[in-house]
Order: sequence, then structure tokens, then C-alpha cells
Amino acid sequence: MAQSDLQHAPLARLVEIESRPRRLGSLLGWLVELPVIGTWLARATRAPNKTRFLSTRVTSFHALLLRLTKGRLRRSWLFAAGQPVLALTTVGRRSGLPRSTALACFTDGDDLVVAGMNLGLPRHPAWALNLEANPKAAIEVGGHKIPVRARRATDDEAARLWRRWVEVQPSAQAFRDLARRDIPLFVLTRAR
Repeated sequence: MAQSDLQHAPLARLVEIESRPRRLGSLLGWLVELPVIGTWLARATRAPNKTRFLSTRVTSFHALLLRLTKGRLRRSWLFAAGQPVLALTTVGRRSGLPRSTALACFTDGDDLVVAGMNLGLPRHPAWALNLEANPKAAIEVGGHKIPVRARRATDDEAARLWRRWVEVQPSAQAFRDLARRDIPLFVLTRAR
């Protein structure tokens, strides 16, 4: 997509081809739904995320990798079971400094949506708290850096978006069950 086309194109056009159910995601969803072994597998998958030092280094590295590849890395098989990924840069709610992380995303109409899964940990990810404090952010996807505004989905919209997320990422429900919390969903729209 040419830079001039990107200026007015809906955000969803950047990932719409990749935002669909994948076999790996379906397999992972099936595995984590298995009795006993599924819960163990989901807990093992989120283990590195429990160590904040390791977690922040891995997600920062993933975001850096997305930026350095200038759009050549469009999906993550390791971190997102083949779903499209973007680098989200928020403003730290305490530090005021830019904070970048890599996230799986999916489309909703012209917009993009991200889920604050945090791999099923009982706390919301820092980026979600940052967006709640300051909805202005930037994404980098497909080699393009775009200012966005985030809003948290609520009520019927959140339920509809959650069903869509489970459709494209079937393991999401198991991680939500492990987290025992409401998973925040943020709709990202192009900043005006």
C-alpha cells in the first residue's frame, strides 16, 4: 500500500488479510481446552510472563523486531498463533515515557482491536493501564507508524468483540478463565 493511500485508509486494511482463524490458533485452543493437560499447558505457556523482568524484555524485544523489519514481520506464530501483530507505543502512566509492546490484533470494521490478555495473569498488562490513563498512542504495523486513539469497549460491544477474538484466537477463552478477570478490549482508531 502506497504511503499516500495509507493516509486515509482504514486501519483494518493493514491487517485484514491476516486477521482470520489459523490452524495453529485452533490447535492451541483445542489443546488448552483439554481436561487437566489443557490447564497445565496454559499455565506453562504463561510462566515466562510471571517474571516481570523477563516479560518486559521479551515484549520490548518483540516490538523492536516489528519496527526493525519495517513491516516484513506481519504475523507472529510464536507469540500470537499466527495472528497479525503490531507494535503499540503508549505513554507510561507513571513515568511519562514512551513504552512499546508487541500485541496481536484483529479487525472490527475499519478499526483494529487489541485484547489485554496478559497470557491469563490475574493483572491487566501495563499497556492497558497506560491506555486507560492516556488514550493517545501510536501503532506500527506493516512498516507504517500511525497515531491512534484508544477506547475501551464496554457492554454489548465488548461481548461482540470478545466472541470475534475467540473466533480468531480460540485459546483466548482458556486464558481468560485462568485470569479470572474481565479482559479489556481496546478499539484503536486513527487519531484525527
